[in-house]
Amino acid sequence: MKDQTKIIVGLLAGAAVVAAVGILLNSDKGTEIKEEISDYFADLIKSVKSKVQSTADDLSEYKDNAIKNARSIIKNKVDKASDAVISGN
Repeated sequence: MKDQTKIIVGLLAGAAVVAAVGILLNSDKGTEIKEEISDYFADLIKSVKSKVQSTADDLSEYKDNAIKNARSIIKNKVDKASDAVISGN
């Protein structure tokens, strides 16, 4: 792309952004749009928090089960070793 084309594209993009911001800040429709965007992000944040909490709960449960299983395995090994010592094998 030529430098002139890049400048024109940049100016048009900038003008579009300024126009969009102007509409959002200065019109009743802009107020509605801001409220919709705000509601969307509030719902998104709520959903993310819920998913994070669910994942944290799942990880906690997984950790607890892993510890329980490890303790069971260790207990079984200790019991077998104890039995072997008692029986002389």
